[in-house]
Amino acid sequence: MKSPLRLTLTLAAGVAALPALAATAPAADVRAAHDAAATQIRAALTQAAANAKAAATKRSKAMGNDVYPGTPLANEFRAYPPSCAAWPLPDKASGPTQTARVRLYTRNSVGQALNPETVTMTLWRIACSSSGAETPYNTDGGYNAMTLLRIDRDSANEGHTDYFPTFPSLRVQQGNVGYDDVESFVRAATEPNTFTADFQFDTPVFSSTTFVLENYNFDADYQHYYSYAYKLQVNPYTGSTGDIAEFNVAAYLPAQGTYPDAFAPLPLDGYSAAQWINTQFNEGLLVQMTEQPQSNGSTVRQLVFDLLTEDLNGDPLWLVGNAPFNVGQTSITVDVNYLGNGLSQLPYGSATFEVRDCNHLDVTFAADANLPNPIPTINGLTTYDRLFTPNGMTCE
Repeated sequence: MKSPLRLTLTLAAGVAALPALAATAPAADVRAAHDAAATQIRAALTQAAANAKAAATKRSKAMGNDVYPGTPLANEFRAYPPSCAAWPLPDKASGPTQTARVRLYTRNSVGQALNPETVTMTLWRIACSSSGAETPYNTDGGYNAMTLLRIDRDSANEGHTDYFPTFPSLRVQQGNVGYDDVESFVRAATEPNTFTADFQFDTPVFSSTTFVLENYNFDADYQHYYSYAYKLQVNPYTGSTGDIAEFNVAAYLPAQGTYPDAFAPLPLDGYSAAQWINTQFNEGLLVQMTEQPQSNGSTVRQLVFDLLTEDLNGDPLWLVGNAPFNVGQTSITVDVNYLGNGLSQLPYGSATFEVRDCNHLDVTFAADANLPNPIPTINGLTTYDRLFTPNGMTCE
């Protein structure tokens, strides 16, 4: 199994961009060579995908047997936690970045090859939940990140469709996989958490765009570990090897100064909806993240919780509450009630919720004074462990 280990040596966090082409080859030759490369790359990816499908299905038919669409599942070939991000991808780099000026293959609207257009390529990572669990993309339970690559056209060229650069070939060198192996190909997508979406080699790049680096789903024995050290080759196939650039990427080892988000509570969203437990107090906590429709057609996100604990007599006691929150909010304070006779809701106090990471929920209680007997007075921090997660909302 081709599975690289996290490298302990810190690699240079720079970019080596080779010198520009000194002499430009004839346009016809450049176009022929580029088209040949496009045909070869697409054929290799198509064959790899076909092999994977044949191995999985053991059949070859024009039409298969599936009459229903898929059900929500975490992508087996995922490159980062599904809970890390959703559309849209950021259009501004943050944290430590690597940048290179790269000459991409360029043509006009009728297919004529032009002199390569120089663009700015930026590579950076976004901190994701790091709860210490071993995952398909992180075998030692270390810190997790999502890797983004952005292509920025110069302002004079931005949006031009009469001439445009095309997307380069991206390949990773890591562990036992070299640039010449089919496993080295990178699937780049403009939307995260996808299974097969692919901004293919030679696709026109009209406007500056951010891409997320993903894995192809044709080799279960190998996938890229983007939180580990690797090299990323950017090959535009312009007719000159001098236009090939390489990003030398160190292992992702966040610090408070470089990736503060790696140590901050997670944003409240649907991935926080779960059943949580605290075995010390024998408590079960159900948290839902809902969207309440408004009269103007919009929705308001709400946290709704039900906590099963016990009163001072040892009998079951329910604490309940709900409160709205905004997108990106990481902490919320909720008015808490306890259920009395006839399921009446009586004031108890408040509780502040923060999702420390995907596996731990911190709740800080502030009980009202003079609660009637046998209602217990709960104050301070209680940490709950994730028990279950909603189907298709895999938080890691």
